[in-house]
Amino acid sequence: MSSLQSKNTMTLTDGSIKKKLFLFSLPIVCSGLLQLLFNVADLVVCGQFGSQNSVGAISATTSLIYLIINLFLGLGVGTNVCIGHAYGAKNKEKATKTVESAMALAFLSSIFLAIIGYVFAKTFLSWMGTPDDIIDLSTTYMQIYFLSIPSMLVYNFGSALLRGMGDTKRPFYYLTIAGGMNYGLNIIFVRFGGMDVAGVAYATLITQTLSALAVLITLMYGGLFASFRFKTMRFYKEETLEIIKVGLPAGIQGAMFSISNVIIQSSINSFGSYADTGNGAGASIESFVGQGMDGFCQAGVAFVAANRGAKNIENIKKSVLWSFIYGALATIVWSGIALILRESLITVYTRDPKAIEVGTTRILINCSTYLLFMMTDEFASVERGMGYSMAPMVVSLIGICGLRIVYIYTIFPLPAYHTLTYLYYTFPISWAVTVLAHFCTYLVIRKKVFQKIEAANKLSLQDQSQA
Repeated sequence: MSSLQSKNTMTLTDGSIKKKLFLFSLPIVCSGLLQLLFNVADLVVCGQFGSQNSVGAISATTSLIYLIINLFLGLGVGTNVCIGHAYGAKNKEKATKTVESAMALAFLSSIFLAIIGYVFAKTFLSWMGTPDDIIDLSTTYMQIYFLSIPSMLVYNFGSALLRGMGDTKRPFYYLTIAGGMNYGLNIIFVRFGGMDVAGVAYATLITQTLSALAVLITLMYGGLFASFRFKTMRFYKEETLEIIKVGLPAGIQGAMFSISNVIIQSSINSFGSYADTGNGAGASIESFVGQGMDGFCQAGVAFVAANRGAKNIENIKKSVLWSFIYGALATIVWSGIALILRESLITVYTRDPKAIEVGTTRILINCSTYLLFMMTDEFASVERGMGYSMAPMVVSLIGICGLRIVYIYTIFPLPAYHTLTYLYYTFPISWAVTVLAHFCTYLVIRKKVFQKIEAANKLSLQDQSQA
């Protein structure tokens, strides 16, 4: 490609940041929503055409699945930041090495995860206290689902690379096609094939594989700033360590979030399969609220990273400001919709009155306070975009994971507080504490980054004047 830009990409370091960040974010938001539709289609189709316990069986696996894969999904965040720095600095050699190192990590880690998840699925579910009436269905779903993990990680790493080089359109196109196929296959396998949870898991496997292939082909032949080739794929020491340095703390943070969610899920399991069904439905709807703002967080990472590479302080400030504004607006809109329609939305997943009550309770508590979570996620994202991943990890681990675990093992067991309502209070309480800590951390990191950029720019001007 003769220039940094093609019809599918945009530069992230010049022009109107306000306009570009919004346009850049839209395909990410839509792509994330389509990915969620994979799981929603699973739950809805099984709820309408599957067995009585199929929705609960799938819901019981969610927190466990993300506990296992989140550590490696965090490396995708590191990939996005590192390719963004290289792209912003217009360093094609470094960008190419980052692409090849990232994909090597994706292939190696995904094979390891697929084996672990498949072999130990039932053991892990047993440790969580999954109810006897759904554990066999949950095991079947989880084993097949983990066969799709290689495709999922290849797609996520590849999409992170494309975003870092200014391309958010093509991943969205691919997921649009895959989302339609996924729903169609769900209907065929479950309603007409009678495959129940296995059917929706196989549909996910097929469509995730096609999405991963499409992203791989784009990385190889899509006319990008840096391309991928199997024959030269390897772990470049410097680039691999940079990805791990930024991505591993993000992955540990995600894994620890999942541990706290697994503990919460174990507490929910103690109330019976109806609680699993209602909680799963509520969590699914809540995830749409999160995804509505998450695209702006991811865009913030890409824009901040690229402008840090370009050493442009003003654009970093604008990127932070507008990712926050857009994220807040999206959160308010999506939360409002979920709150107003909460009961109608839950009934799409289940008709069980007790499950509906659980799901609507979760939505009422979490969606009414979701702006707090949006701020924690935004602060953590821009801190990573600036190249600091350890600090947001520590803040989130203590503020969110630590508080939740302490709450569950101290307050929740007390008879007066041993209800699902009080269990759900762990979410907004932990968000409120963490956002205050993140704000202070952000101010410290911003000062350090700006001082480094100012010193580098001053040195560059001196060198130019001497030349």
